[in-house]
Amino acid sequence: MILKERTESVQYRILESLNFRKILSSSEKTQFENQVKGFNGEKQFDNELKRACIDGLVINDLLLKASDTYYQIDSLLITTDRIYLYEIKNYSGTFHFRDGNLYSESGHIIQSHSAQADRKKAYLHNLLLKYGNQKTISTYVVYINPDFYIYSLPKMDSVIFSGQLANHFKDIKNNAPFLSESSFKMADKLVSLHDDCYRPSNLPEYEFTQLKKGILCPDCFSFDFTASRQFRICSNCGCREKTSEAILRSVEEYRLLFPEKQITKHLIYLWCGSVWSVSRIQDVLSSNFHTHYSGRSSYYS
Repeated sequence: MILKERTESVQYRILESLNFRKILSSSEKTQFENQVKGFNGEKQFDNELKRACIDGLVINDLLLKASDTYYQIDSLLITTDRIYLYEIKNYSGTFHFRDGNLYSESGHIIQSHSAQADRKKAYLHNLLLKYGNQKTISTYVVYINPDFYIYSLPKMDSVIFSGQLANHFKDIKNNAPFLSESSFKMADKLVSLHDDCYRPSNLPEYEFTQLKKGILCPDCFSFDFTASRQFRICSNCGCREKTSEAILRSVEEYRLLFPEKQITKHLIYLWCGSVWSVSRIQDVLSSNFHTHYSGRSSYYS
C-alpha cells in the first residue's frame, strides 16, 4: 500500500520551469538533467516494487528534519517486523571500488552512497525512538540503471543492482508477516512529519523580470497556442485545456517560483503573457483564492 506517492521535488519543478523561461547556465543545466535522471530512476524502482505486491506500506520522497539538518529518504518499505530504507541511484557507466571509495573512469571520487544511507538510517532510528518505536531498519543502496558496473566491489548485502531487485523484493514478500496496526500508526506519523515547504539552498538565482512570460503547455512545454475564452489549445502538440485551468496552473507555477511575492491580478496578467484581460484573470483568482483588500488594491492567497 502506497501511503505517499512519488512526485517531482520542489527543486525539480523549479528547474523545469526555469529551463523554459530563461537560459540556464551549464551548471544549472547539469543540475536539472541530474534531477530528471534521478527521478526517472526512482520511478523505475517504484514500478519494480509495485510488481512485487508486498504486504507493506510504502512512503516515497520523505523529507524530514533532524535538528538543523534536512534529509530525504527516497523510499521506505514498512513491514510488521522491519523498515527497509532505499537510497536509489540512477548512475550509468563504469566505476571502480578502491580503498572504500567509488572512482569514475576519469578518476573522480564519488561520495559514498552507503555512508549516505547509513546517516539517514541513524537519523530515522533516533526519530522513531523519540516516538517510542524501535523497529529494525535495514538500508540498501539500489543502482537501478542496468548500464552501470562497479569493478572490484566486494560482496555487500546492502548494495542491490537492477538485475537483483526483483529477487530482493520476492524474498521480502515471502517472509513478511501480515501488517500490524502499530505499523500503520508509525507510517502515518512519518508521513505527517514530511516537510512540504523545504526549498534547497542551491537553487539558481532569478527575478520576475528575467523570465519569459506566458503559459507553458502541460504536455510539451510550448508557449505557442490558439485560444478562445473557454479553451487554450497548444499549437505544437494539440493539448486542449480549459482557459481557467491553464491560468490557475500558471498561478501555481508563479507561487512555486516566487513564494514570498503577493499574488495580484496585474502580476498574474503579466505572468500569463498579457493575453487574457485583467478581468478574466481576476475571475479565476477570485474563484480559487481568498481575496485580501488593502485600500484600493487587493491581493490573493
